[in-house]
Amino acid sequence: MKNNTFNGMTNKYLHLIFFILSITFCNLIYGQNAQVDSLLQLLEQSISETKKEKIHLKLSKVLERTDISKSKEYATLAQSSSNDSIKSEALNQIGRALFYQNNLDSAEVNFQQSIDILKKLGYQNQAASVGISLGAVQLRKGEYKNAVETLLTGAIYFESISDSMNMAKCYSNVSSAFGELGDSKKAIVFGEKALSIFIKKKMIPYQVITLPNLAGEFLKLGDTTMGKTYFMQAEELAKQRNDKFSLARIYNNLGNMYLETNTKKSEEYLLLALKYKNETRNNDGIAILYNNLGYLMLQKNDPEKAISYLKNALPHSSGTNIATTYNNLSDAYIQTKNYQSALKYTQLKNKVSDSISNIENQKAIAEISTKYETEKKEREILNLQNKNLQIDIERRQNRNLLYIAIGLIFIGLISAYGFIKNSRKKRVIAEQQKELEQQKVEKLLKEQELVGIDAMLDGQEKERQRIAQDLHDSLGGKLSALKLFVENMKEKDEVLYEKIKSVLDDSYNDVRNISHQNHVTSMIDHGLIPAVNKVAERLKSTEKLNVEVTNIDLRQKIKTFIEIQLFRIIQELITNTIKHAKAKNVTIQFSEEEDLLNVVYEDDGIGFDINKLSQGIGFSNIKNRIEKINAVITYDSGFDNGTTVIINVPL
Repeated sequence: MKNNTFNGMTNKYLHLIFFILSITFCNLIYGQNAQVDSLLQLLEQSISETKKEKIHLKLSKVLERTDISKSKEYATLAQSSSNDSIKSEALNQIGRALFYQNNLDSAEVNFQQSIDILKKLGYQNQAASVGISLGAVQLRKGEYKNAVETLLTGAIYFESISDSMNMAKCYSNVSSAFGELGDSKKAIVFGEKALSIFIKKKMIPYQVITLPNLAGEFLKLGDTTMGKTYFMQAEELAKQRNDKFSLARIYNNLGNMYLETNTKKSEEYLLLALKYKNETRNNDGIAILYNNLGYLMLQKNDPEKAISYLKNALPHSSGTNIATTYNNLSDAYIQTKNYQSALKYTQLKNKVSDSISNIENQKAIAEISTKYETEKKEREILNLQNKNLQIDIERRQNRNLLYIAIGLIFIGLISAYGFIKNSRKKRVIAEQQKELEQQKVEKLLKEQELVGIDAMLDGQEKERQRIAQDLHDSLGGKLSALKLFVENMKEKDEVLYEKIKSVLDDSYNDVRNISHQNHVTSMIDHGLIPAVNKVAERLKSTEKLNVEVTNIDLRQKIKTFIEIQLFRIIQELITNTIKHAKAKNVTIQFSEEEDLLNVVYEDDGIGFDINKLSQGIGFSNIKNRIEKINAVITYDSGFDNGTTVIINVPL
């Protein structure tokens, strides 16, 4: 009875590790909270219903990995949109939340509705992406034929458009399907294909899901070394991201791995998994976790606690997992000498096992049929080859005719594809044009509002440039002339000459520096980051303020207009730090994520009270420049805690 239980669990624990859904963020919890606060502020300021619906969707995505209920709530608010594009995305988000809550039937309905709308709109790529989630649901429900068909159809599509990321997602889920069907070798082949893409793309969240999946398959083949190695790698990556969602799955798998060999270590891992599942309010795989805990309590001769865990598993169990739960309950009641209840659960287990046995028989028949058809085709090919050796001339003629026919069919398919694509494109353009007309009024109002801001900032910039030019041409020239006059004093009083010359040199350099700082267009000829680096080097040379500039992964070319505004904002922030913060160090980081330029400015100064944020010219200028480039800025500061400023700019 123990071996059946353990084997059932081993066959099912990978049920936790489906490659579920795309993850739209990799930020730390602090950054996520700041993003939520920023979106809530935008929501309060928004008047347009369409804009509110889009913000609701963004909030749903941000909260997806930390508060599933809240994520579902915001997605539901966007579902009633009259815009089909927004509605399809909202249905997808609701489906994801239901999937994490283990409400599989409802999740499948929402995913299918989203796909139907996307196909109607002609958004084939988005429809195929949601299809990955649909395949994951079918896989979880044990509908292996439907799951494999859905996922391989998606893989073929993504291969045709060279979309390696979505190809990898399909491979990962197909790997899980083969794992469930007991073909660990094929599961490893597809899993490692997916993992290699995720590593190449540096997509850590996807590695965290794929690594335990592979670990389980290696354990099935008896390779504990590779299994443990992959589990440890997954745990390390999840800890780096503080990903409690993934840690719960990993610790459940590790607990399962040690069930038979080290009950103490197994219990530690399983209780950690339960803790993280409760914190994230995630029921994904909760049945297997309770089942593992129940089985562990049976090992420790604590049947009462085992029964408690196993009954918690029942509402979430299905397939072979519910058979395992019934079996463990029967064993638990035998330990308590409650033979009537033990018999009840034994009968339930046998009933489910008979059903599963029928399914397994169907799979076996299908595999035999496939093998037979394959061998039959191989024999036909061999006969055909022998025949072709006898009538080689006729074969060549037929081959040439076949090439011609294939060429004509290919040309016809290309023509048909072009016609269908053009018709679909026209329909999409017509629908998008309608949406654009609705947005024109909003855009016009916004543009009129920014006219005043543009005029003010342009005036400021021109005045800065005029002052810089005047300083350089007038005062700089006069200082240069004065240096020539002073040369005549060298013979009369060399000491006085050296003093005056030193003061003149310093003055000239100050004028030159001020001129360059105000003439920002010349400073950013080589780009924003080199310009900020120049400012940093000048400040370092004063030995009063250390400024470090880091470019994490910014690759896109930034428009000169945006570079100028960001450079002015950074200058203003540095000025505030020098005047008020009493800081010794400043760090400025540039990074890029999903067509957003992210700038993080931090100092180690005395900070300030954000609730009493100054409304002076400096902060007013920053606000106006932020609006001008359609950016979002967030301040975080407190007394003796320094200041952090986060700027997100659409590229």
